[in-house]
Amino acid sequence: MAHPFSKLFDAALRHSTPEDNRVLAEAEQLKAKGYGVEEIYAVLIRMQKEVVRDEDQEVVKEAAEQMGRYL
Repeated sequence: MAHPFSKLFDAALRHSTPEDNRVLAEAEQLKAKGYGVEEIYAVLIRMQKEVVRDEDQEVVKEAAEQMGRYL
């Protein structure tokens, strides 16, 4: 069963570009709502391994790196 954050990040990824990282924005919103950075980061790392397109990998990688800074 997929993590609930995965669905949010997948939807954000469909609307993301390298210049407009909506995955990162979604991750920041989750953090602001009080969700654990470790949990957000873990979902992003798992998602990064599953994404196929190079452009999408870069978007997810950037989001994971930014969330990793809070750890």
